[in-house]
Amino acid sequence: MAHDHTVVNTDLESVFHWDYSVKFPQMDRLYENAKRDQWNVSTTINWDRPIENEVLDMTMMPMFQTELYRSLSEENKYQLGRKFAAWRLSQFLHGEQGALMVCGQLVDAVPDLDAKMNAAAQVFDEARHVEGFRKYITKLDRIYPIDPTLERLLTTVMAHDRWEPKYVGMQVVAEGLAIAAFRFMQRETKDELLKELLEYIMKDEARHVGFGMLALRDAVTKLKGKDKKDLEDFAFAACDMMVTKVVDGVPKDGFLSGAAVFEEVGISMKDIEDEMHRNPAWAAAENDMEKQFNSFLFVDTIIPCLRQIDLINDRTESWYQQLGVMQLASAA
Repeated sequence: MAHDHTVVNTDLESVFHWDYSVKFPQMDRLYENAKRDQWNVSTTINWDRPIENEVLDMTMMPMFQTELYRSLSEENKYQLGRKFAAWRLSQFLHGEQGALMVCGQLVDAVPDLDAKMNAAAQVFDEARHVEGFRKYITKLDRIYPIDPTLERLLTTVMAHDRWEPKYVGMQVVAEGLAIAAFRFMQRETKDELLKELLEYIMKDEARHVGFGMLALRDAVTKLKGKDKKDLEDFAFAACDMMVTKVVDGVPKDGFLSGAAVFEEVGISMKDIEDEMHRNPAWAAAENDMEKQFNSFLFVDTIIPCLRQIDLINDRTESWYQQLGVMQLASAA
């Protein structure tokens, strides 16, 4: 049975701020926007609508062009599509709970009052996102356990004893990935209910990235020597955790728990690996898709943001090039 909770211990300091003047007008405007943009999951969205039978456009994935997939019964194809969507959305749900908890830490730990107020506003945003994804997934199928890769990132960010890495790990890397993944799924889905839910959530997420960038621009300029290098190292480690590595067409890292979904309809991981060896063209297509997906996840937000706050620089740029995301970003 999957574990139902994770305990993270941290030595994070709590900081009171007794100067109540507005020091960061841009951040104050973001806080005003956060109040203006509140929406209610229960009433803003019409949950009485049925979910479309084909939640995702499966034709976009090479796996679904194989004999292995075509050998499934129509019922199993239908179930696989819904379950695969539920698994992906479950990872979104777990990520939103991680953001909820990290932002709660930021309210305590950030030294500036403007940042505390924005983090507090984001706490409620994230609670709303948890509510929305939970509501949709349980209507669709069931909630799947958190993927070990995502859990490793969230616990690493939660456990850190400084607030700057929490901004980088959550507001830039995790939120940046979330926006890209939500856009990707919104483009794939044929379900109007899911499209609408993702649209509302993405508007919140864009504001969260903006909040993180404003806070980090000031914070990073104050870091010197080892503290700056430690933050650069942390930013790269967070990105490295989230990039899927493929060796000989077989994923060796990244979000691999999705294989459990295929097992539910009678396809084992060994079946998938055997199909890859029998069908090199499919393995190559999977490899290309992983590269494109990694590029899609990083090119729009994460790489530009890390460069803007000088966490990608002469010292670190080659790391991202070796990881692959820098080359893909340059080519996009």
